[in-house]
Amino acid sequence: MRALLMLYPATYRREFGDEIAGAYREATDGAGRAARTREALDVVGHALRMRLGLGSVGRAGRFLAALAPFAVVAVGVNAMSWARLTLSTLRFACRIDGAGPVALAGAACLVTVVGAVLALTGRWAAGTWALSAGTAAIFASQALRLGLGLQFAVLFTGPILLLALVALLSPPDLRPALRVRTAVGVSAVSAGVAVLTLAPTVWPLPGPLSGLQTAVPVAGGLLLAGRQAFARLRTAPAVFLAGLPFVMVASSTGAPHALFLPVVLSMLLAASAAVAIHRRRAGAPPRA
Repeated sequence: MRALLMLYPATYRREFGDEIAGAYREATDGAGRAARTREALDVVGHALRMRLGLGSVGRAGRFLAALAPFAVVAVGVNAMSWARLTLSTLRFACRIDGAGPVALAGAACLVTVVGAVLALTGRWAAGTWALSAGTAAIFASQALRLGLGLQFAVLFTGPILLLALVALLSPPDLRPALRVRTAVGVSAVSAGVAVLTLAPTVWPLPGPLSGLQTAVPVAGGLLLAGRQAFARLRTAPAVFLAGLPFVMVASSTGAPHALFLPVVLSMLLAASAAVAIHRRRAGAPPRA
């Protein structure tokens, strides 16, 4: 426990160290290894937030909480896109005895997608840790395998890794509430994600409809995030910033055509303007 406490800022550790240690001992007393690991990860996450000033009372912490659900959707959709590419690559790699590294990259994509499902269904702590670990593994696989190089990984997956960290470091008391309460519900969501991931590989869409393989998962993820995710978007800048993860995904996965990013940015600007107008009218006194 002493090593975990050393992660906190010195002032915070002196003031709350005994309280944190006591809560940790109480939570892990008689618990199994999985429970102890989960509690230790929670302490690590809390210490990092305190180091970075990302508590729920600060503006930065509230910003991360508002952005986090959209970041999770974007990271999950990005992993689905890379999973499809990995499956296509795996077919050729099997013929040249180079399937091992490709399979590891596919496993990293799977971990990331599972993490996104867990987070969006309400298992936020486990989901965001899996999401971050999987995205870091994707980054490493791109940097090290098949000669892609570090520059490629930084350009295409570096922004996505930052989004995963946004979700991981969002304040725990501002996390989304449990959305899907049963294992059957989580399994149904997972099955839907698997279909959306694999179907375009088995039945490729024609050129004009190819964008649907990204748009449909994005829409499904936003529906799963639910009203509670949109309730935090109370200002025009918040609406705009919540849409930026999807612009980053378009850049990472390769936009369907050159006009994709300008169109998305135009839509985000329109949404931001609409929110600002709505708030102005809501705050204005009624006319006689």
